[in-house]
Amino acid sequence: MKQIFHAMEYTSQDTFIPSEYIFEGDELMGWDITRNGENYLKLSKGYRLLKTKACGVCSTDIDRRFLPFPLPQIIGHELIAEDPSTKKLYAVEINDTLQARGSEQLDSFCNTGLSTHSPSRMVLGIDRLPGGFGPYILAPKNAMVEILGIDANTAVLTEPFSAALQAVISSPPQENSTVAVLGPRRLGSLIIGALSIYRKSSGINFKIVSLARHDHLLKLSINLGADEAIDLRKNSLDLNKKYDIVYDTTANPLGFEDALKYSKKEVHLKSTNGQTVCGIKKMTELVVDEISILPFNEPNLNFCWEGENRQNEIIYVSPSLIDKIKLDEKFKVFSTSDVIELYGILQSDIFKDRLPRFDLAIVSNTQEIDFVLRPDPNSEESLLRPRGAILLKGEDSTNPFLNFIFTGGNLRSSRCGDFHLALDMLDKNPGLAKNLSKNMISHEFMSDNLEAAFLKAKESDSIKVIVKFDE
Repeated sequence: MKQIFHAMEYTSQDTFIPSEYIFEGDELMGWDITRNGENYLKLSKGYRLLKTKACGVCSTDIDRRFLPFPLPQIIGHELIAEDPSTKKLYAVEINDTLQARGSEQLDSFCNTGLSTHSPSRMVLGIDRLPGGFGPYILAPKNAMVEILGIDANTAVLTEPFSAALQAVISSPPQENSTVAVLGPRRLGSLIIGALSIYRKSSGINFKIVSLARHDHLLKLSINLGADEAIDLRKNSLDLNKKYDIVYDTTANPLGFEDALKYSKKEVHLKSTNGQTVCGIKKMTELVVDEISILPFNEPNLNFCWEGENRQNEIIYVSPSLIDKIKLDEKFKVFSTSDVIELYGILQSDIFKDRLPRFDLAIVSNTQEIDFVLRPDPNSEESLLRPRGAILLKGEDSTNPFLNFIFTGGNLRSSRCGDFHLALDMLDKNPGLAKNLSKNMISHEFMSDNLEAAFLKAKESDSIKVIVKFDE
């Protein structure tokens, strides 16, 4: 099979350039991708050619030039696409993993349920694999989720809605609690929608509050299910320690500090932009790895995500703390600041037949947090397992984040969500699902006007901009 097409590629200068692509191959033999007459990418078997129907513009697309992946590239990952042969419509999960391709040989990340964190993955429209702002994509066959019960305008929100739902599931509201979404726009507004659907589906009674600074976002929040929308331009001083959970979607260091002030117990960090936050340089990497930061105590030594069936066994302890804490003999403890030695430990027989990462890390300051997250500045490899926890031990600090944790606060983070779960919840709540697309999609453009779509998405009055392709 051979498919030739032209597409607009995003560049590191925040511009678009036209390029010619050729996809040649098939699902059983693999694919060769040619770009402007030169070899671009060779894919194994397990990919299916799909025709793009629509793709949303998200904040990651707008800030794509700041991510550590090669450009130019056909970007776009919030898409729905059609099988040209069967005419079936699919949402496509963005992580291109061994498991998604249907590989017979899986790595330790796939075998432990963390395939989306596998170092071998590519990411649709973000890392190498051509994305949804082109007329065709190559989709890993197990990443294709058929759309059955919802309309196309709602279905195009599947990827960001599943990410929003992941935040709610990993930081679930409790009965009679009050939660706040700080900075709702694209993702934040979807979190409000996800909270509303979760409340109805779970039967748990809690209050949803939106915290924003723009009139149209305050109105949007109410339309999507918030019980109250507070204008931070007028009311901010009396919000301190008012909310059980604050979902921070501001992607702003000052916004994060506000979230710490407003939260009684937990902040869920969903959006970052690569900046240093409260002295932590690797906060974006923390969100990518879905790491939690918690106070050091006995219960938190048993921390794991809901649904995980495992026990923490191997712990990294910062050298500054090794003589100050005593751990149960059931734990294997390692403590060194030598990066080569640490990577040697992770590659040793101690980690044979298990994920080559520490289950927990115990540290005392922001520099040690950064070290655990990315000890080698030339590598994206963490010391800590994805969805693991860093436990902070210390006393009161002038650093607002450290003080939040030292006084009992929790920081949680999350990334991508489960498309099957997201589509199932949307299908079972048709009224709320339709409300999402009605209120979230603010502008639509055809694919030949992609540059204008991006310019509009950058404007403050836009929420979700959708790019559609010809029939």
